Amino acid sequence: MKYFLLTLLFASSTLHAADCNVEMFTKVYRLTSGQALQARDIVYKSDCSPEVTNKLATLVSTSEGTVGVDFLKTELKKDFSDINLNFTSKKLSLLDLSSTIRDQLLPNTNLYFTQARSLNGLSTLGLVEGEQITAVCDSCQSFGEKTIKLDIANVASNTSRALWFSSKIMAKIKVVKANRSISFQQKSLDPKDFYYEEIMTMNPENALTSLDNIGFYKANKTLVQNSVVSNFDIQAVNLINYGTPVSVTLKSDSILLQKTAMPIRSARFGESVELQGPNNKNITGKVVDYNKVEITL
Repeated sequence: MKYFLLTLLFASSTLHAADCNVEMFTKVYRLTSGQALQARDIVYKSDCSPEVTNKLATLVSTSEGTVGVDFLKTELKKDFSDINLNFTSKKLSLLDLSSTIRDQLLPNTNLYFTQARSLNGLSTLGLVEGEQITAVCDSCQSFGEKTIKLDIANVASNTSRALWFSSKIMAKIKVVKANRSISFQQKSLDPKDFYYEEIMTMNPENALTSLDNIGFYKANKTLVQNSVVSNFDIQAVNLINYGTPVSVTLKSDSILLQKTAMPIRSARFGESVELQGPNNKNITGKVVDYNKVEITL
């Protein structure tokens, strides 16, 4: 009798379980990394209650990569045990729109798309089974804000649509930053006072990217701790001073000679300077260090 009652109870609960159907997008492209997702971003069609689809959105929103339907069913069953939940697809892929566009338009470069936004009022981009994206942009080889057309085609159903997005193109580069505040009164810079870090910028040509020979430079303003150092923030110091004798090295494939000469003006690292040699004969060399000039024959 007890067994009969349990069987009847189980059969009764099964008969009263409601069917609930969900057709999700097979691919959802976020516009920003880690973007929170709503039910409308994930669900293409559904006859489920908002409570079910909102819970589904919460589960997917905290995920990355590919989300399997079996996982979603198991988690949803914990809160909705009286519902028979049916999915028309087996998985959902979560992707980054900016990365997808970059892979098509700017592969193998240090240029990146950032701050993407839809010009059609979309918070995300969802694709159904069979749809593919083709990015089109004629001006995406330079920095700045760009308008990008996304052609979306489904060969199987012979349908197509176009959407428009805007995004900024920036360069990812390794720059030099100050690890402490450095006064412009400091006579020369020390490599130990700096570190490297990768940043995104639209003006890569202005940033200091190497500490090579930094000891031959000084700050022309106070460098704030953790700030990016610009090429305009530093200036070369005089390594050669007028009237002070310098060591001159003459180099060729077969000889290496050293002598002393007198510069006829002050000069900085890397500059060419004219020197007065023996018998008042002038020679020109390149400044390579403090009071040192090199002449390549």
